[in-house]
Amino acid sequence: MPAFDLVQHGPALAVGVLLGLFASVPLLLAVVPVLRRVSGASMVKGMVGVGASFVILFVGVVVVHLLSPGALVAFVAGELVGFFVCWIGVAIAVIAKTD
Repeated sequence: MPAFDLVQHGPALAVGVLLGLFASVPLLLAVVPVLRRVSGASMVKGMVGVGASFVILFVGVVVVHLLSPGALVAFVAGELVGFFVCWIGVAIAVIAKTD
């Protein structure tokens, strides 16, 4: 049996990607208004966004560990992919933005 079977681990990977994307929402809520110059930068808002994202990611890992420990590696890989894809998109938007 291969170490990673896409048919077996695909659903955990997909759910991890979705949760990773969802976990980036609190950070986006802190960053996007600053980028749009709607509000000023706030360390408190940024840290709350980081904390909320961490809690979402951590709770997801704990739930998967309790319900399906065999799918944990695929789930965490999916979380990382989803989280980083969202932030790569934000970075590209910031770079492409012209004032």
